[in-house]
Amino acid sequence: MKIDVVATAQQANNSIVENKTVVVIDVLRATTVMVKVLNNGAKGIIPVLSPDEAFKIKKTETSNVVLGGERNADLIEGFDYGNSPLSYSDEVIKDKLLVMTTTNGTLAIKNSLSAKELLIAAFVNDKAVVDVLKSKEDIVLVCSGNNGLYTLEDALCAGRIIALLIDQNLNIQLSDFALSIHQLYLHSQTDLIKMAAKGYHYNVLSKKGYHKDLEYCFNSDQCKNVPIWNGSMLVNYVRDWTKQSEIKQTSN
Repeated sequence: MKIDVVATAQQANNSIVENKTVVVIDVLRATTVMVKVLNNGAKGIIPVLSPDEAFKIKKTETSNVVLGGERNADLIEGFDYGNSPLSYSDEVIKDKLLVMTTTNGTLAIKNSLSAKELLIAAFVNDKAVVDVLKSKEDIVLVCSGNNGLYTLEDALCAGRIIALLIDQNLNIQLSDFALSIHQLYLHSQTDLIKMAAKGYHYNVLSKKGYHKDLEYCFNSDQCKNVPIWNGSMLVNYVRDWTKQSEIKQTSN
């Protein structure tokens, strides 16, 4: 198994992700929201790059559509919800389609669409992601970062996924950057929030009052689902790929 890590959404491109198993990480808070939304029974998630795209889909889509996301960590005018995972209870999102745009996470997804498989990870589903990845051969962990800059929280999550895979006693080859990310996690694993709280993005959210979000986003193994891109939207990964194909067909 080979594992590489990409530091930001902007660095993800076809030459890096094509034909690989790619895992997009945006702990604060896009991928945490995506995991929570599908865990709570959403029909699927369509990531888009702009609010205009989201509004256009809502006008044309026949199913129940919820608009969610942020710009600079704030609710987008005209959207139903922001980027807080705590907003998306099962009462809010069950059987609905979330159309989502964020500053970093949805860009990381769009830049990774040439992957063989595109999965979504956060601390809240870290162990479920590792359970899927342990049978893969060529993995790229794409950290979304913040406006083109590296962020500690995404790096720590990538490092944890690497550490959990190493615990599986697999034959793993890490790139130099993946090695450094793993070492960062090992150095910080006893208090991840303490390390993440030194970072810029964590402090932006803290100053805006998102303290409950910050606490939730660092909780390991809260959800057992793994979102996967099926060609049209993000849905929950299923191990029976006949069923996965059926999901793709019904969502088109």
